[in-house]
Amino acid sequence: MSTQIRLRNCAKTFADGTRALAPFDLTIEGGETIVLLGPSGCGKTTILRMIAGLEFPDAGGVISFDGDDVTRQSIEKRRVGMVFQSYALFPNMTVAENVAYGLKVHGVPSAERDARVDAMLEMMHIDMLADRRIDQLSGGQRQRVALARAIAVQPRVLLLDEPLTALDAKLRVRLRTEINALLRKLGITAVYVTHDQEEAMALGDRIVVMQKGEIAQIGTPREIYRKPQNPFVADFVGAANRMTGQMRDGRLHIGAHVFDAVDAFDPRHGAILDQGAVELYFRADGLSPCDLDEAHFTGRVEAVSYLGERLRLTVSGIGSQAVTIDTHADDVIEAGADVHCRVNADRLTVFPAVTAQS
Repeated sequence: MSTQIRLRNCAKTFADGTRALAPFDLTIEGGETIVLLGPSGCGKTTILRMIAGLEFPDAGGVISFDGDDVTRQSIEKRRVGMVFQSYALFPNMTVAENVAYGLKVHGVPSAERDARVDAMLEMMHIDMLADRRIDQLSGGQRQRVALARAIAVQPRVLLLDEPLTALDAKLRVRLRTEINALLRKLGITAVYVTHDQEEAMALGDRIVVMQKGEIAQIGTPREIYRKPQNPFVADFVGAANRMTGQMRDGRLHIGAHVFDAVDAFDPRHGAILDQGAVELYFRADGLSPCDLDEAHFTGRVEAVSYLGERLRLTVSGIGSQAVTIDTHADDVIEAGADVHCRVNADRLTVFPAVTAQS
């Protein structure tokens, strides 16, 4: 059975007085893959280390596995598997010996140990490398060995700390797909740390977005992307554009244009804002090129990027700063041309303007 993890009132203050994490609550259901996402220094790795037993929360914090209090337990007693960016493999051992190491430490009999190692190597598609030394492997092969070693001991929880960062882009995508399939197959509870938004979207059942030691939002990939709850998440996740507008009697005004059924959410009060200056956040599909008679705005194309399945336009003259707009890859649009755009109101996320919050 997969392990449920609960963290209650967990904060972390280091010996020098640095507050790494503000108090937070988080429940990770058994078999769920949670991704901790955020910029460097936001506290995501500290949470991972607290779950592992490498760091302990401040007084009053409680960590439980399936209801058992493990707050002060060491990593050895928690039965967690860990995979690091640096692989942390033993260079003086073969691939098979590395995978077998944890089993040997746990006193697994040799026959069972050998069988489990063989199964892990086959599962990770590296059985042909069993007798190779670590320095004879590629980066992707080393990461597969690290995963096999972590899973071989049948951990209650699998923790992954930016395991793909050191790999090239193409290999990252392939291994990301393999890891996702592996986690689904095993049904193991997993916590994955990354600063890569695409990785988070691909792997997470839910994503925990971190900001300066606090949880900014928890949600499914779709919720995080389409329904950010504050400006930080709206700006951090995905390529966000920003414009300004006004809410008047519950209607959104952008320049001379008025839009109904667009809510401005005020995260300070957890309520809808009916009046006042607002900031609009939207992805590259928030505006669409159109004919002049359908247009809300006309801008000037500053740059065109061909992205294979689409063109990405950088357009000035619509807001106070240039915006990005996606259009069909077969459209013929060149830098310097004028482009007419309509607003896709259902793609807008609206918050009170910063000046209105101060």
